[in-house]
Amino acid sequence: MRVWEINHVSPPTEGNYHFKVRNAQDLEREITVEITDDLVVQVTMRSRGRILLYSSFWIYCAERHLAIYLWENDDYPPKDKLSVTLLDPDDCDLALRWETT
Repeated sequence: MRVWEINHVSPPTEGNYHFKVRNAQDLEREITVEITDDLVVQVTMRSRGRILLYSSFWIYCAERHLAIYLWENDDYPPKDKLSVTLLDPDDCDLALRWETT
């Protein structure tokens, strides 16, 4: 779950996204997904400014990378933090078609 939606506040715009994650035993933890500055700069340049730091693309990207991590590792990330430093091919494909929102 997106913490900012639970708290009824605007989405983050600084590249750190907080999610509440519940495991099969119903234990809940807050996980932070960080989109690195280098990745944001790289994607902003390659998208010719269509995808900026405040774009909803990064929320999608953070959620997707967290979901993949949880699925593949069947555990929370170390220290409840995950850094996204690279886009995978699916992310790149979507970035090509992403609008400016």
